[in-house]
Amino acid sequence: MHLDRAAVARVIRRASELAGPEGGDVSADGINEAALIAAAHEVGLPVIAVQRSLATERLGQLPDPRLADRLLGPDVVAVDGEIAGSAHDVIGRVDAWLVEGHHLRRDRLRDGRGEWSKRTGVVGVTMRKLRGATGEGRLGRNQRITAAAQDIGSGSAVIRVAVDRSADRRRSAVGGAIVVVGGTGGLAAAAASAPAILLAAPFAVIGGVGVAMTGRARALRTAKEVERMLESVADHEAPTRLRTEVARRVRGRRPRRQIRADS
Repeated sequence: MHLDRAAVARVIRRASELAGPEGGDVSADGINEAALIAAAHEVGLPVIAVQRSLATERLGQLPDPRLADRLLGPDVVAVDGEIAGSAHDVIGRVDAWLVEGHHLRRDRLRDGRGEWSKRTGVVGVTMRKLRGATGEGRLGRNQRITAAAQDIGSGSAVIRVAVDRSADRRRSAVGGAIVVVGGTGGLAAAAASAPAILLAAPFAVIGGVGVAMTGRARALRTAKEVERMLESVADHEAPTRLRTEVARRVRGRRPRRQIRADS
């Protein structure tokens, strides 16, 4: 008999209830990680794959996708990666990139987890504009970014970087709604004298949808930017100081990672 995942979960739950206090590493609340790894090994699953999966599970659950995400993009853009090194080392390198490379403010960094926020004031705006002129530092425009890392047990760690874009998503939704309501409302008023104008109503709706979909496009660009940063972290590349970056752009030289990608 072949058991699917739901059936396996039910069997383990019932068995743990029947075993009672003598259940060992299995309880009504779940199964011990070591016991799960041993069981996976018995059925032929690679131990390292189970360890990676457990480390990812410890990062926490992501919000369930919603139907509106296809139009506006998700509230949270999350990117997972596996990088050589301890969780402490990896989260430290991510912190260096977010603070020095994207000019975010560090709010919290401990126990393998960090939180960063957008810098405000004249200094923050100036730094973002200068870095943006070089084509870098795009993550600094986001209001809040979090990251968490967990050791796998094989000399590497899984890292998750999550960008909160709920404010940008709301702006996209409001902008699209304004275009739709304004366009159809104006057409309805004009239709009193010229009913044929109502034929343009679908175009107003399409325009509103197009405005809303810019949020989805920005979400995709944000995910790409996080992936670029994690590649630099994995390659042990340090963020370039702003003065050096500006001077290099003026001379027309490209960063090493861009040259390597082109080749």
